[in-house]
Amino acid sequence: MFANMKLAMKLGLGFAVTLTLLLVIAVTSYTRLAALNENIDMMVTDRFPKTVQANNIIDAIQTIARQLRNAYIYSGAEQQKSIDAIAPQRQIITDNLAKLEKTIKSEKGKELLRVIGDARLAYVASQDKFLALLKTDSRAEIVVLMQGDLRKTQTDYMASITALIDFQTQAMEKAGSEAESMVNAAQTLIIILGVCATLLSAVIGLVITRGILNQLGGEPDYARDMVTRLADGDLTMNVETKPKDTSSLLFAMKNMIEKLSHVVTDVNSGAQALASAAEEVSATSQSLSQASSEQAAS
Repeated sequence: MFANMKLAMKLGLGFAVTLTLLLVIAVTSYTRLAALNENIDMMVTDRFPKTVQANNIIDAIQTIARQLRNAYIYSGAEQQKSIDAIAPQRQIITDNLAKLEKTIKSEKGKELLRVIGDARLAYVASQDKFLALLKTDSRAEIVVLMQGDLRKTQTDYMASITALIDFQTQAMEKAGSEAESMVNAAQTLIIILGVCATLLSAVIGLVITRGILNQLGGEPDYARDMVTRLADGDLTMNVETKPKDTSSLLFAMKNMIEKLSHVVTDVNSGAQALASAAEEVSATSQSLSQASSEQAAS
């Protein structure tokens, strides 16, 4: 079927296949890059901010712990300064937890947030108890609280936040691994498509080129030169063709030149014969004329 196509159809088909493969490569690259960009955007705008917010909560918890310690150590204005510094840190925790509640959608993440909320309530209760004992200057009870319930609730609170950070870190690592796998798969697919496009284009180009050369019987420049010499009337040229060539343009031209040469030879032979006959007729006419003259004289 392909061999019977016209040259324009063959060239058009070859370019169409090549362009189609290039389009497939372009679309594949675009879709894979878009998916990779979405994955990276998810890490930058979602998972990483959650980790930052959780770390902000830990920093605020540690700041509160230092202020409680300072309030126990100091007295007077310095003690009050430490107590006043606790409320802003609680607000920081509240703000960051609110952000986390808005952005965490997975069931696992929501469960971790619930644990954090429970741990926070217990720790805040211990803080309030600490501040109440501090107002009555019950230092012995404060020491017991600090070594017991306050330490435990703070540790549980920190552990719940750390669990959320670990969860988000694992999600980021998973996203990074998926992104790496996606890049590797995209590279492999693009390489395969590129190799297929190259090989297929080369095969189509080779088939079309061989088809054209077989139809011409040789290089286009050589065929053009032969046609030009034939148009100029040169029948002495020798058209070179391939050994098994019986259907190309050059083969047909070679046969045409041979036949034209035979025709010209035959015409030339006929012309020479005609010239000889004309000479004989002329000689006969002269003889008759002479004989007529002699008879008339007689």
